Amino acid sequence: MSEKLSSRQLGFIQIILSGACFGALGFFGKKAFENSIAPGELLALRYSISAIITGLIILLTNPKSLILNRFHLLSSIMLGIFGYALFSSLFFMALTGLSASLTVLLLYTYPVMVAVLSQFILKERLGKLGVYALIVVSIGMTCLVWGEWAVSSTEFLLYGIGSAFFYALYIMYSRKYLRDIPAMPSSFYVQLGAGVCLSLIHFHNIDRPKEILTNHTVLIFSMAIICSLMAMTLFLAGLRRISSSEASILSTTEPLFGVLIASLFLGEKLALIQMAGGVLILIGMILIAKSKK
Repeated sequence: MSEKLSSRQLGFIQIILSGACFGALGFFGKKAFENSIAPGELLALRYSISAIITGLIILLTNPKSLILNRFHLLSSIMLGIFGYALFSSLFFMALTGLSASLTVLLLYTYPVMVAVLSQFILKERLGKLGVYALIVVSIGMTCLVWGEWAVSSTEFLLYGIGSAFFYALYIMYSRKYLRDIPAMPSSFYVQLGAGVCLSLIHFHNIDRPKEILTNHTVLIFSMAIICSLMAMTLFLAGLRRISSSEASILSTTEPLFGVLIASLFLGEKLALIQMAGGVLILIGMILIAKSKK
């Protein structure tokens, strides 16, 4: 019993640390956009560089783990293409026609989608405390991204909802199909699928990625290591130990860390309502920690 509890606690820690790593993406993204790197280019390089680094680490430590059966291999690559590549592209497409706060809020409706859909796809039940946590976290998220909500066209709302939907599917199917394989190899193939797909879409000239990497080496590699390699590997490792609904609620620490990082390193000030939202998200984390399967 204690081993199971220890594994569950480790899963909580891994998902929260993953949220901290993902939360740094806003900081790196802002720096990249200031240097005229387009969103699609940034995503393609982020996943591609991270896949290369992850692959090298595996080759040096445990090369045999890269050998997966055909089903797990294809599942990982498809989750990279139709999970990360698709959801992140839809998110940035929504960002071009919506205010940043509304785009983030639409994306973070995915815990609700996971909580509902996982009962049918994974046969997981959230439990009473889990439902309370979901409500508290949802209110906290709304407070955290409270601001001017601008909409230029309805289609951008659909992009925002679509980003949440495909991320929810990614979480559930990762839990269903990748839970029995090590996190590092599955993370490598997921990122490889996303990186190759986005590179084919956004890079039509081989000189462009060379130019970006030459002029912004530290920025791109830092983002790839922190926001992809560490973030995705920790998330997949945690997802093996807790349910997809719990993981999706815990991962709402991503915008919380994002706001804190922006406040510390970009000089953005926190409003009182954002502070209250952060407190509510932390309360939701405590409720999830107290819930039992």
